Amino acid sequence: MNTNWLLRSSTLYGAVGLSVALSMTALLFSQDGLPELRRRQAELDRAHARLMDINRRNHALLEEVQRLAAKDPELMEALARRQGYARPGETIYTFRNRK
Repeated sequence: MNTNWLLRSSTLYGAVGLSVALSMTALLFSQDGLPELRRRQAELDRAHARLMDINRRNHALLEEVQRLAAKDPELMEALARRQGYARPGETIYTFRNRK
């Protein structure tokens, strides 16, 4: 069989075209095709965003631990006030939320 004849044959191009069409159809409409790829990409994007949030929180906690280790007086006072402590002579007022 002559290679030039095979390359000029419309049967070869028809078979290749049909193969491409069937492959694209299978890719688009199969269970593990393009819709699944998009779903997994969205899931990956959500996981990445969650990971970035956790990373930011970890960084903030690391800074707080470093400040605690250095006995930062401003941080110590802020933590004490969050727990309801006051300096001698200060009065603490608390307000209830109106519903």
